[in-house]
Amino acid sequence: MTALLAFTADLRARRSGRRARGQGGAALAALALVLAGCSASSPDEAAAISAAARMGNATLPAPAARAKPIPMKGEATQGVLVQAGDSIGVGLGADDWAAIEHLGLPPGIKVRNVSVSGQWMLTGLGERDKNLFPNRDPNHASVLLIEQGTNDLMGGNSADYLYQNILRPFVAKAQEAGFYVAVNTILPRADDGWMSDPQHERERVDYNKLVRANAVGADTVIDVASDPEIGDRVDPALSPLFADRIHPNRQGQERLAKIYAAPIKLMLRYPPRAPAGV
Repeated sequence: MTALLAFTADLRARRSGRRARGQGGAALAALALVLAGCSASSPDEAAAISAAARMGNATLPAPAARAKPIPMKGEATQGVLVQAGDSIGVGLGADDWAAIEHLGLPPGIKVRNVSVSGQWMLTGLGERDKNLFPNRDPNHASVLLIEQGTNDLMGGNSADYLYQNILRPFVAKAQEAGFYVAVNTILPRADDGWMSDPQHERERVDYNKLVRANAVGADTVIDVASDPEIGDRVDPALSPLFADRIHPNRQGQERLAKIYAAPIKLMLRYPPRAPAGV
């Protein structure tokens, strides 16, 4: 913990002129939801992706930046889905009902929710070899979902630093380990601590723009912030899908499950990704 706080302080010192805004919270955990590549090879697959896009925008990387594996026919019955996330990934505010655990996947697909309340993405990156990558299935698709909330930004990291220096190596190392990687945009937040500094929201908006552009080469971007029911169009202080202006409630988690389900089920149909050097 001491090392993590020291490293975070160093990040703040090297940011581009922004002041630190508090420590946020660094909790131990890591998670990986392994999403397979997302190139649709049939009208049914294209329709599935399109429907997901309307409910949260499952955004595909540029064709030159993603692998184009051939999906197996029918629904995947085996594989691994890992989520590396924070309190939203845990289901805080929804009685621990986490969307990732309720996608209607067959019992042969193992779901590993490695989310921890208060976790920074920085922690997930640091714990990857211990908590995330050992979950890979060498014989079936392994999907890692990097479920990102506001903790890193609240703790003082800029959008650019978070994207380039934390998310980029996280995605690259997970792909090298044999995972298909999905990343999400960050949902809105409206609690007093967040709203006390307008820079918080500016950084969230900027980070989401970077995620959508996908220069890091994630296999899939799940743009929850664009969803009309739980994303940027709603005020978390007034929305019936939020429990406390930060965390989705049970209804909000159910909405996230609907957003995740189609692209994740599709990606689980792809063949396993070989680790780098194999």
